[in-house]
Amino acid sequence: MRKFLFLPSLLLCAVLTYLPTYGSVEAEEEGTPLLPGHGQIITVSDTGIQPTKITLKKGDGIAFILNDTKDSLITVDLAYGKHTTHCASSNLKIGEDGVIRSKEPIPPKDFASTCFHDSGSYAFTVYGSKGSPNGIVGTIVVE
Repeated sequence: MRKFLFLPSLLLCAVLTYLPTYGSVEAEEEGTPLLPGHGQIITVSDTGIQPTKITLKKGDGIAFILNDTKDSLITVDLAYGKHTTHCASSNLKIGEDGVIRSKEPIPPKDFASTCFHDSGSYAFTVYGSKGSPNGIVGTIVVE
């Protein structure tokens, strides 16, 4: 039964990937897919993450971290620090220490997402990719 739980997530990823985009030309030139509301996708592959830095607009930014590895189970730690957060996908937990963490490993073709309402720089680390056993560090900047 559990093996069919990934289907809604896979369907959502496909829909989000193929939605028409509108946003800044700079992000499109850098190869970062833009989603409505200035959402962006960070893709975790067997060779690393792409892009390692994204820029979102204050108040309407959402980041999706997509596990596009062949068979790695990944986890995510995202440091919010003292910034306010009140939204994260169901597979993430907002900690009292200012860090959002994966509740359990994220399987291939699934994703995690969170939104950003305060300007600042947010560091995140992705663990579990076979190509980077010590974790892969990235940054989300909110203007």
